[in-house]
Amino acid sequence: MAIHAHLHKIRELKTPTWITSSRKDMWLGLLERLNTQDRAFHRFLDDYATDDDITLARRDVRHIFAQDAATGVIATIFWSHARGMRVNALSLLVRDLPTLITLMSVTDFRNDELNELLAQPGISVPTASKMLSACGKTYCGMPAAIIDDTIIQVIENSTFASDFPNIAELRNKSRSRPVPYYEAYLRDVTALCEKYDITSDMIDRYLAEYALGNTSQNAELQSA
Repeated sequence: MAIHAHLHKIRELKTPTWITSSRKDMWLGLLERLNTQDRAFHRFLDDYATDDDITLARRDVRHIFAQDAATGVIATIFWSHARGMRVNALSLLVRDLPTLITLMSVTDFRNDELNELLAQPGISVPTASKMLSACGKTYCGMPAAIIDDTIIQVIENSTFASDFPNIAELRNKSRSRPVPYYEAYLRDVTALCEKYDITSDMIDRYLAEYALGNTSQNAELQSA
């Protein structure tokens, strides 16, 4: 059980993770191409971007959302789309921002709410998982946790098979059955949290760090 073997590291990990940074001028360029008078996204950049970049961590987004839900939803979009997005997708998100804010007021998401979120342009299950986690939401009573391609590679590794038994039943189905896969992931994460008295934030942060460590090791081997 890899999780049990690394509990001390999981509990003591202090390095901030889930930090994204993107160019302010990239976002301004995208926003200027929209046919809208809404300046909410511009105001967010004015308030939270530096001269050149906007850098946000999950904890930053969570703090912003706790202070003001509308601003927090905008923060989740910038944070979870660090590479930018298509103009038409951004245009629809700006247009439907009130609907998205109302949706994100739900504390415990169910299948209907998750599907409504996934129906928004540019929002996949990994993006939705980031938004739910950053805003402190639960899904069917389970604390949200981030999932992405790097985490999927880790939890499908044989090293973690006993820690993620529900995922083992859906191995290689993260793309063909993304919602059931995410539900299985949260069931496993919740079970680990209850078993070891840790949080979902700790687990997804550890999995991300583990993936990063493996990537670094592989790069060193390839360059040796």
